[in-house]
Amino acid sequence: MGKMTFVFEYKDGKEPPVNAGMEFMGGKIVAAAFRDALEEPEICDAPEPDLDWLDKIRNRL
Repeated sequence: MGKMTFVFEYKDGKEPPVNAGMEFMGGKIVAAAFRDALEEPEICDAPEPDLDWLDKIRNRL
């Protein structure tokens, strides 16, 4: 089954109600984020293992 990600921008307070199982353009919504998930920093910046990875993640929170 294929999955796609769409990002919509709404004025504050004008967001439509969203719930699991809603249908959109022939598909079913299975997950929703009520924030701008694309603006979040990447957790992994380097592909190699890093012994201090837990400290780095904690410092970003």
